[in-house]
Amino acid sequence: MPDARDNINVAEMSPSLRAELDKLAAAHRILEMEGHGDMTLGHMSLRDPEGRGVWLKRLAIGLGEVMSHTDFILIDFDGKKLSGEGRLHNEWPIHTEIMLARPDINVVSHTHPFYSCVFSATEEQLKPVALEGGYFHPGVPHDKSTAELINTRSLGNDLAKTLGGAFAVFMKNHGVTFCGGTVEHATLMGIFLEKACKAQLLIQSSGIRWSWPTDEDMARRTPQTFITPFLERSWDFYVRKLKYVETAHPLHSQGHFKL
Repeated sequence: MPDARDNINVAEMSPSLRAELDKLAAAHRILEMEGHGDMTLGHMSLRDPEGRGVWLKRLAIGLGEVMSHTDFILIDFDGKKLSGEGRLHNEWPIHTEIMLARPDINVVSHTHPFYSCVFSATEEQLKPVALEGGYFHPGVPHDKSTAELINTRSLGNDLAKTLGGAFAVFMKNHGVTFCGGTVEHATLMGIFLEKACKAQLLIQSSGIRWSWPTDEDMARRTPQTFITPFLERSWDFYVRKLKYVETAHPLHSQGHFKL
């Protein structure tokens, strides 16, 4: 028997939800621009403000091809499609299970950026080699329980448990999941994570002696750097950068090609 929720129409979504999903669409393109693109793989989601579930990028388009609120579908926490055009990514439980476990999280992302994927194969703990790594202090957990796709609620729940109270988790020989309270927060977590993994892989492979800040150092530095005004300025910078790239390269602005 059809559920009343099946009648949800994207065209009838509130202006505030439409604006938030349009921002999330821009976040996908920013992540593509910053090295997170992998063909049509990767997806971000937004917690539905009415509690119906999550809005998730539709299947079969790349991060750089997500152009507006029309590129998302609404699913409930059992993976049932409620609204929108397109098919569902089979790793949808990543998003639903983390949001069920973490009321503070409103945006969840899963991507395959190169350096982060390489780091996911290691046994190393992420260190604050440079500023970006410090934003994840005291570290990013590794989910070593499986290398499978996270395509069941049970596997999604296991991933959420490994994530715990962190904002990112490495997925064994696979990729990363990162999240945040807002679109801006989650997007920057993804960008900073890839930079941090690149920095550590480079310095560890260099053969030179190196070090990282102590816990005491980080206790003093974090309140100076990882603050709301910094996140806002950083997001605004990437929005300007995206606008420049899409203006300079019209095909990119139409979501056709990764640069």
